[in-house]
Order: sequence, then structure tokens, then C-alpha cells
Amino acid sequence: MAGGNLSPRQKMINMMYLVLTALLALNVSKEVLNSFFEVNKGIERTTNNFNSKNESTYAAFDNAASNNPEKYQDVRDKAYLIKSKSDAAVLFIQEMKYDLVCKVDKNKIYFGSESDIYDADGDLIETLAIVDKSFTDLSQFQKSMPIAYLKNKSNRYASQDLFYPKTVNPGVKKRATELKEKIEEYRDFLINLSGNNQGLIDNINIVFDVSDRVGKKQQNWETYNFVDMPSVSALTILSKIQSDLRNLEADVIDYLKRDIDSKSLKFTSAEGIQIPKSNFVLRGDSFRSSIFISAKQDGQDPEIFVGEYDSLGGGKYEMRGEYEVVKVLNGKGVFSKRTTSEGLKKYGGLISMKTETGTKFYPFNGEYLVAAKTAVVSPVKMNILYTQLDNPIKVSVPGYTSSEISAVVNNGKIKPTKKSLGEWSVRPVKEGKAKITLFANVDGKRTKMGEIPFRVKVPPPPTPYINGVKNGLVDRTTLTSSGGVLAELKNFEFEGLTYLVTEFKLSGTYKGAAASDKSSNNEWTKKMKNIIVNSSSGSTINISKIKAIRYGTKIEQDLNDLVIEIK
Repeated sequence: MAGGNLSPRQKMINMMYLVLTALLALNVSKEVLNSFFEVNKGIERTTNNFNSKNESTYAAFDNAASNNPEKYQDVRDKAYLIKSKSDAAVLFIQEMKYDLVCKVDKNKIYFGSESDIYDADGDLIETLAIVDKSFTDLSQFQKSMPIAYLKNKSNRYASQDLFYPKTVNPGVKKRATELKEKIEEYRDFLINLSGNNQGLIDNINIVFDVSDRVGKKQQNWETYNFVDMPSVSALTILSKIQSDLRNLEADVIDYLKRDIDSKSLKFTSAEGIQIPKSNFVLRGDSFRSSIFISAKQDGQDPEIFVGEYDSLGGGKYEMRGEYEVVKVLNGKGVFSKRTTSEGLKKYGGLISMKTETGTKFYPFNGEYLVAAKTAVVSPVKMNILYTQLDNPIKVSVPGYTSSEISAVVNNGKIKPTKKSLGEWSVRPVKEGKAKITLFANVDGKRTKMGEIPFRVKVPPPPTPYINGVKNGLVDRTTLTSSGGVLAELKNFEFEGLTYLVTEFKLSGTYKGAAASDKSSNNEWTKKMKNIIVNSSSGSTINISKIKAIRYGTKIEQDLNDLVIEIK
């Protein structure tokens, strides 16, 4: 377990192994033995992870050899030879583990995860146990399953009896020695495939070091690992060797895979590219765009599909519904589509390219703006905005979408109402002039595109009126019950403007003499009502000095007088 250029995962496994063997050399408690069985299960999970990773690497070898057997069949065969030897060694060790558990637990063994073998009360499910079966009688699936339970963890004799007994029949090799020779054979085989990669060779030698151990007394590798060793310790040691086999299998086939990668097309930075002739198109004209991949192999053109597509995950895609196949020439596809309606149009699709490691798909997306063939005439003298009103305007810059345009004003505030449609609202604060400046997003930069001057006016005053008064005539009862003076703005471009009369003066005749009174709101005063009630038919009532404000503002405006004749 010497140091060296080991991977972090290998260092972790080695450290666990050292702690395990050191503690198990002592007479440790049942709890400690149980915890080391948990270590064994953790190592088995690590081995399964290595195995899954290796399977995906073998799939890459299969793919490369299928696409280009002349280049990659040889390296694929080397990889599968590693797999064959690794599988055989792992299976040999699995049989040793099976026999060890059967011996200490009286030919009864449980496979799978620990959660599968206990019932709701925490008792072992006896029907799940495999009883009195040799390893050769198991199915292939059972042979690959992890061992879920070990009862007699402290048995210190079974390991030696099974794997390194003191005496054996003539011509029979001790299983621990046979395992050692398999490790040495596998080690030398991997080194032979490692080329000039000294770091990989050093790592193989360190991990598969089966030389004698020197402590208080020198022991050979077999004695050190299997003599006077608790069964849980021997089981964990065997699991660690399996993990080492899969770990180094992964390292060496990864090294061989680099041979594929070095000869393959490099698409790590590749992307689907679309370059339109113009992003601004008039209706009736054709939008044209060149579509290609940013890296390609000479003599191999991609396939290009335009339409909707789905992402299946893992770099896989699939076209959906109806789609168009684009003609490709010299690696480039030219997409052409006649436009029929205005607005922002989006398009996209997939570029399919065959590589040495299989077919790869690269999505692309683009957009263009279709504008109508229309003439625009703007009345120069009528560019008017009104103070304290949300004046709706519509902005546009030829060649740019509404979402790319922004606007500022030097008098008041301006904000978008429906930016995607180019609709904004301007609210000037003072009478005079205002200037609206338009900007567009040009290559990621805010660029000034022009400015438009406006005149700013105060909205015209509203017209005062009294409910019930028609053509200036009204009777005393109707006038009294009307409540007071109201105001509204008629025939104006802006709807929804409401006004409140804040004060007015009423003048008339009361008991034969001139009389008047002033209201500080829009309602009749008590004196005003007396003047109205005592007015004779044919007399006139004058409403003057009328003031009103628009709701939502503090701007007060003077209104025209009213002259009313009493019926």
C-alpha cells in the first residue's frame, strides 16, 4: 500500500483497507465487526459504479468500430480482452466470497441489498436465503449480486481453511496463491497495454503489489491477508481486490479510448450556425439564410433539417411533426422561405453529422423580421403632446424589432405599454416642447437612431354644465335638486378624463334685490338655493368664476360662465 500517483478514489479505498486490517488484528467488539461489514458493502457499491462506467466506455468502443472498423476494430478488441480477463478474475473472487460466507454461516447466504432481506419487524426473511447450493449451481445474475448478510463475522479460521490451508493434496494449488498469480498475470497484462504511460504503469504496480509484507515478522501475501483473519476482514479484502480490478480496468480502457478520441473529429466547441442574408425582410420577398456547422470533415456533408425538434437528453435530439430537408452543398445548406405575413419570425432545426463515435446532432435557431410594404406620411404640424396626460405613441426603426428599440424623453416620463408592438406612453410635465429620442440594440450596443420633436400643450378646459338645464332653460325645482355645477371635456382625443368643480359664484335676484353667493366646492350653498327658489319666471341666474381640476392632478383651470333663465 505504498504511496504514489494514485487517484483520490484509490487512496480512499486503500486507507479504509489499512484501518480495517489494523483494527481487525485486535479482538474488537461486535459493533466494530458490524461497522466493517458496512465498509464491505460500500466497497461493493464502488465496484458497481466502476463497472457501470466501464460499460459506457465499452459502448464507445463498439460505436467507433461500427462506424469505422478499419481504424478502431483493433483497439476495440484490445479493450474487450481486458474486459474478459477482468470479468474472469472478479468472478473467481466472487466464488471465494460465496464459499467463505457459506462456510461460516452453515451453507446459508443472502444476496441483494440489506433492506431487501428484512421484514417490517427487522427479522431476516428466511425464504430469501439460498441454502446448500454450490457457486456453480447459481444463475449468472445471482453470481453477480452483492452479499447482503454475514452472521459469523468474527470466525478467524474459515478464511485460512478455505484459501490457505496448511496442507493440500498433491497437485492442488492453494486458492490464495492461485488468486495471487491471477493478480500478477492481470497486472502484467495491463502494463503491456499501457504503452509509455509511466504514471499508469506505476499506479498498476502499486495497486497490485502482492509482495511479502514486513512487520514484526515477514509474511507472504497469502498469510498476511487470509491467515488468522476474521471472516468479515477476509470478505472485505476480497471485495477490495475486486474494486481494484475494476478501477484499473477503467484506467486502462480510458487510456485506450484516447486513441479513438485522438483520431476522431473534434466537435467539443462545434455549434450549428445560421447566417441570414438579412434579418429584415419585406412581405412577399424571400428570407434566405446559410446554415452550417462550425467544424466539419472534408468530404462529409451534414444533413440539415428545419422545423420543430425535441431534446431527448444526453445530447440526443429528434425532429417533430413536418419539417424541411435543406439541400447541402460544400458543407453549407441554404434555407429559403417566402414570407406571407408581417412580424418577428423564428426558425430552427437540427444539423446531423456522422462522426467516428456516432451520429451527433447540433441544434440551431434564428429569427428575422418581416415588414409590410407600406408608405408612411407623418403630419409635421400636428406633433402634439398634452401635459399631465399619458399620451400613447408608437415607435419603430426600420430593420429592428420593437423589442430592440428603447426611447427617452427630455420633458416628463416615457414608458413602454406593449413593447413587443412598439407601443409606448409619454407624460410631459410642462408646456412648451418635448423631444423623444429612439435607440436600437446594434450588436449588443445601445445606439442612437434619431429623435422626433413634439409641441406640448395644456389640455383644453372642460365645459361646465348643470343637470336638467336644456338650451339655457330650467324650472326652479329642477335647478335646486340638480345639486350644483359639473364639468366635462367633450370631443377630445383622450377618453376617460374627469373633472371636479372646486368653486363658483351664483348671482341672481332675491326678493326684488340683486343677490349672490360663492361656493367652495361644486354644490349649491343654502343661500344659493334661496336665491333660486325666490327667482321669478323669466329672470336669469348667472354662474361665474368657475374653477375645476382634473382628477389625478393639481392643475386648476378657469371655465366659461353659465347664464340660466328660469321658466
